[in-house]
Amino acid sequence: MNTNNLTALANKQLWFSDQYDFNDPFEGAHIKDNQVPQDILDTFVCKPKQEVDEERFTKMLNEMGLQEGRFTNAQLFKKIAEHDLQVIVDIVHGSKIVCLSLSEQDNDPIYNNLMWSHYADGLRGFCLVFDGELLQQDIYNSSNKSMRPIKIQYQNIPNTLKLLDFIESESVLGSDNNFNFVDAVTKTVATKSKEWSYENEFRILSLSKSQFHHYSEGSLKEVVIGEKMPLEQRKLLSDTVKSAHSNVTFKEARLIADSYSLEIVTV
Repeated sequence: MNTNNLTALANKQLWFSDQYDFNDPFEGAHIKDNQVPQDILDTFVCKPKQEVDEERFTKMLNEMGLQEGRFTNAQLFKKIAEHDLQVIVDIVHGSKIVCLSLSEQDNDPIYNNLMWSHYADGLRGFCLVFDGELLQQDIYNSSNKSMRPIKIQYQNIPNTLKLLDFIESESVLGSDNNFNFVDAVTKTVATKSKEWSYENEFRILSLSKSQFHHYSEGSLKEVVIGEKMPLEQRKLLSDTVKSAHSNVTFKEARLIADSYSLEIVTV
């Protein structure tokens, strides 16, 4: 419960964060496999710098840490591939991201104690419940069609990005491989340790430079308030929501007596 959250509610906005601001220190972790068979590297032929443009050629070598006359065609080819792969990784990892949780029949994080402890100030905060399809359409429009929805996968080791897959996916050698390497890179921000599986996380990525994206009034369905939120804050929250959203249902997350469980009731 803070000024930023109330302002966003009043303006029907969601804040999209930078990946590097998240609380998981392993965000975006991945394994790089830069092994490429020598016979593939040897197929590359470097054009004379006069054909490429001398200034551009020199700048490219500097970016890749190479000195003119001190590398083979194969070494240059591999460096270019590594450089271009990193460009894609940097673009994807530079996306703005909003993190949500999926409410599913067998896994609904809104009843999870850790969610209310970690993200809602120990039942002193609140939870927003959206219509998933409407929200995605709203973000698609607000981000100038530059959004991508991804469901987080939970596993024991990070994904591996193979340089060879990248080379073949880009048809550098005329390959017919249809492997989508952008999808592979995107999965590096859609994969987390199994220790986070209780979140059942769903993310929306945006390449828009804006960190705020608007949603329509119908997208927000419910506001669930933790039972420990002080009364004066409840009233402020309720008034703020009602001023911008006419059809929102208010509910409360409560402790169930003699248990470690929560219930969600309409108020």
